[in-house]
Order: sequence, then C-alpha cells, then structure tokens
Amino acid sequence: MARIGVLLALVACSACEKVPIVDIEAGFTLADAAWYSEEQTLFIFYRVQAEQGIGLESQIEISYRTDDGEVPWTPITELTPVHTHVPVDCGNKGRCGSTSLQVARAPRNVGVRLRYHSDGEVTLPASVKLNLVGAGPAHSHRSLVVYGVFDEANTHVQWRARHQFPTLRNEEVQELGLRRTFSVGDSRYGHFEQAFEVSPYGYAATPACPGALTPLAWSPVETLERAVPQAEELPAAASAASIVCASSTVTDAKGTFQAVALARKNPEVRSAFPSLRNPIRPNTVLGFLLKPCARSISDQHRAMQVQRLQLANSPEICIDNWRAPGFANQLAARFRERIDEVRAQGKDMVLSLSLHHDDTSGQLAAVLEDALEQVLPFERDKSTPRVSGAFVFDSFGYELVSSELKHLVLWCPASLGDDLDELPSAAQRSCPLLPDTPDLKLGPFRFSNLPILPTRAQYLKFIDKYSDGQAGRMRELLFLAPERTPLSQNAQVGEFGVATFFNNEILTAAPSDAFSYCQPEDPRASAVIFRTSLDPNPLPLEILPELHEQLPQSAYALGLFWDFPFLLRAEYEVIVAGAASAFSLTVPFGISSSDQAYYGTDLWEGGEFPLSTTLLQCTRFCDHPTFDSAGVYNVGASFRGSYRKQCYRPRYPVAGAGGFPLDP
Repeated sequence: MARIGVLLALVACSACEKVPIVDIEAGFTLADAAWYSEEQTLFIFYRVQAEQGIGLESQIEISYRTDDGEVPWTPITELTPVHTHVPVDCGNKGRCGSTSLQVARAPRNVGVRLRYHSDGEVTLPASVKLNLVGAGPAHSHRSLVVYGVFDEANTHVQWRARHQFPTLRNEEVQELGLRRTFSVGDSRYGHFEQAFEVSPYGYAATPACPGALTPLAWSPVETLERAVPQAEELPAAASAASIVCASSTVTDAKGTFQAVALARKNPEVRSAFPSLRNPIRPNTVLGFLLKPCARSISDQHRAMQVQRLQLANSPEICIDNWRAPGFANQLAARFRERIDEVRAQGKDMVLSLSLHHDDTSGQLAAVLEDALEQVLPFERDKSTPRVSGAFVFDSFGYELVSSELKHLVLWCPASLGDDLDELPSAAQRSCPLLPDTPDLKLGPFRFSNLPILPTRAQYLKFIDKYSDGQAGRMRELLFLAPERTPLSQNAQVGEFGVATFFNNEILTAAPSDAFSYCQPEDPRASAVIFRTSLDPNPLPLEILPELHEQLPQSAYALGLFWDFPFLLRAEYEVIVAGAASAFSLTVPFGISSSDQAYYGTDLWEGGEFPLSTTLLQCTRFCDHPTFDSAGVYNVGASFRGSYRKQCYRPRYPVAGAGGFPLDP
C-alpha cells in the first residue's frame, strides 16, 4: 500500500511551538477505471485504507474529462449509477466499492480521491489505472458475458453472468459491489459446430440460435445475482444434444443488449470398469514330510517342522537314498500321484513340504527343486483345479536356482545367522514373515525373534536359551489362491511376479472416448493391469488414458498382478507368563525385506478389486468444459485435453444450494 497520506494534527494552545505530523498509513490499494464504448459506461472500483481519519463523514469523490466537457470533483453518492452497486463493508479503517457512470465518449484524466470529512479540506488522491475498451466482438469487448452450465445429470441448466474487466477478476468485481441484471429466454436444444476457441463461453457466438434447433417450452428467467437456475428439466429426447442455446439480455447505459448464450453439457463420464472380480479360495493342502527313515537327526526339530506345517497325518517320504540316480523323478511321481487323486475334488491345491535333513551342501535341496520343476510349471497355467504352487519348510536356508520355480515356490526359512536374537530384519528376506499388527511384541520377544519358521540351528538355540513352551505353536495354516478359468492366461512380470488375465474381462472403448486415472483409494485396485491386442505384455493401468489417446483400441484386457501365485496366512500362538497370545501373520513374496510395505491380505481377501473411482471413461461430450473438484467451471479445460494425466473429481452446481458460484 502506498503510504501517501499524512494527516496534519494542529494542536491549538498558546505554548505550542511545533505542529506534529502523524503518519496514518493512508493510501489507495485499488483505483481502477474501465470504459466500454459499446456500453457507453465508465466503471470505477476503489479500495482505500487509513489507520486514522476515516469516519462516517468520509466520502469518495470522482472527476473526469471528455471531449464533451469536464465533470469536476463530485461525491460518488451524488452521481447516478448505470447499474446496481450494493454497499460494501471494508471495516472502520477503510472504504471500498464501485460505481458505473454513463459516459458517451472516451474519458480522460479520471480522478478518484478520499475526502476525510465532507466539510473538510483534507483529501487523499489516488493514482488511477484507466483502461479504454473500444468497439469489437461482444464476447471480448463488453463487461459482461452470459453462459449456461449443466448439473451432474445433464438435465438442468444454470444460467450465469461473468464480469469481464481488464485489471480485475470476476470474483473481485462482485466483492466490490457491482451487480448486473440479466435475463434468458427462447431456449432451444440440439447441436451445432462452433469455434469456442474464439468465444470460449460461446457468448454472442452467432447472431441468433440456429432455427434447426428444437425449441424448449421453458419460462424466461431473470436475476440481479450472478446465477439463476432454470426450473424446467431437459426432455429425454434431448439426451444426445450437446448444447442449449438461448437469447440473453443485459442492461447497459444505452438500454439493453441481446446476444446468444450457450450451455454446453458436461462430459458424460462413468466408471470404466466398476469392479474386477476373481474368486480367491482356500487351497487344498497336499502335505508331505520328507525325512530320513533309517536314522534320527533331531526329534525336537522334526516335531517342530511337523507342527508348523500341520503335517501330523500327512504322508512321509523317505529320503535316505536321495543321492541315487532318478530320485528327483521318484519324488515328482509321488507328487503327481497325490495331485491326481485330489484333483477330482475340484479345488486348487498347494504342495506343503517339510524337508527334514542334515545335508549342508544344498545338494538335497537341489534334488527337491528338480522334482518340483517337473511338476509345477505344467500346473501353473491350467484351469481350476490345479496346483497353484509349493511351500517348502527346510532345515536350512536355500536359494532357488530355477527361474520358473522362483515365482511358484516359497522356500523357508530365513538363512542368515543362527541366533534369532541377533538377526537383522534383512535376514527374513528369503522368507518374510509379516504380522497383521506392525511392531508386534509379545512379552520379552520381538516378532522377528520368535522361532516361527526357523532353521534347525535357530530353533535349537532358541529352546536352549528359553524353552520349548515359549517357542509357540502354529494353530492354523491357510493357503489362498485365485481360481482360474479355461480362458485364464498368465504373463510373467520380472523374476517373481505374474500377471493373470482370468476370464476375458475386457474394457471396451470407442476411438472418441477418453479416460482419466485416479490414484486408487483402495490399495487392491493397484494390482489391476491391462494389455492390448497389439502388445501381450501387461501394462500399469495408469498409462491407459494416454495410450488410448495416442493409439486407441476397441478393447483392453484387464487382469491382476500377483507378487506370488498363492498367499500363506497363519495363526500363531505364544505362551507368555502362562497366558496364550494368538496373532495372525502373512508370508508374502517378492519383497526385499520384512519391514517393506506390501499389499498383504488386502489383495487376497474377498476376490473383488474395486475400480469405480480409479479409471473413469468419458463416452460423450469429452471435448466440453469441465468442473474441477472445487466447483470451478474451467471453460478451457476439456476432459480429453486435461484429465488424461490427472484425476477427474468434478463438483457440479446443485439447484437450491444458494450463494454465488465459484468463478474466479
């Protein structure tokens, strides 16, 4: 604010030798004037503030000169305005407002000043910014345009007026008190081509509404406010019509001015694919205990392995001669025989294998890997009933070699270190255990220190340090996997992940459609992927809007990305201070450490993946203006042009909501 006002306070006393000067921080923060030749109207807007001196008797004065003569300084209250200007409260330290004067010829030397007291001599002048708007198209050379907007259903129109001034915004002009009367009538609906790049709101875009448009039996509406709803509803026959065209009338110093006002429908947008459903069912567990039969290694460790995998009544396979040629083939035959027996039940299966041994070279584990490689890859792509994968609980840690098995077999336990109390979190990388409750602590133990799925050395050291009772016990194991249909197809993603296209779920689209992607509110939606007929590789859903704009396809296959083909859920119980504490945990796959974020059970429970707010599809009027999430009508932001790379969350006008529309 310009500090140009200084109030001189004279102290009347015989002893005074000085006249004190007090800076009262006075100044005009706004003094703008605009003259429109087509309207023969001079608009003046002002805002002034002072710490002292402004009171009830303060007044704003105006002067200007034209070729016809000069108007000397005159209080604004003594001038007759062309339009309505409501009083504006700017506080007891300020004055602000506006006026409009009929001025036939271009004004010069427009002046605005504050007189501190109507009977006083002290004034505060303003530095006025004057703009002259000559003759030209109505949409750009008049101070007001009229346009219409639709509600969310595209059935009701709200007619709006928008102030247009060179240096002031629509909302600011309204705040400074200017009100304009406008009316709308003779409405029609239909479609016609119009270059909205020239007249963005379509105001006065044509001399009159085309006669080919269908008349509407709507009553004329009129208001002094900035918006007025049209009470009548658009008929069903107008569903395909893109525009309502009407005749608008506004007042000015010359009388009235009529021009075409247009209301364009909002883009018709819906959920592209509301929900992707793929049933996730518990798998039938095919358990085996693989152990030496001719000797005993550790009864405590073997009993723990059996208890952890719930294998008390499962078949045993002797591995004493595991070095014999063809032993891997024998194992594979046993697995296939059991699979074929259970397959008739019609449910998916998972192999659950406890490998009890003392071979530290890794050769026995490699033999078991060979056997699994003979069975699992051929099961993966079958329709239900099939074997979804295998879970191996080894006496030692082991890293799979086969690239095919890395996304089919979960091999536990963690392999780093023997003492659970000293293991870093990265030790669970090969067999990550994640509790449902973060930072779970049970009595003196952290979750990661419990011998849930340990190596033999880890387990024996734990029970030696504490006790077998404090090691806990597995109460329940649950293997979950999605059912597959005869149409299901898998696509490998990276080393571990797999994308599954289950049952010919496709999203159809016309070349003229447009899409908008929003970050999922439900984390399960993040697992949805797509592919096209031109590229079999799965792609993240977020790039679909841009791809369709550049290379439109008639259909997009939708599928799901899995970190692993099945999920192991467990209920574990620990005895602490004589009381049993039970908790749930997950063994996910494809994450780098036990403390990394993952989708976990959210991805696997229920089998429904909501997409209603994630991918939106515009099927009609996609090149029309849009409302944003604040309710602002963005006349230059079409759905197609603005929302391919951002989320479309419009807030539409609501009939009877009251108040001025948000329109900067």
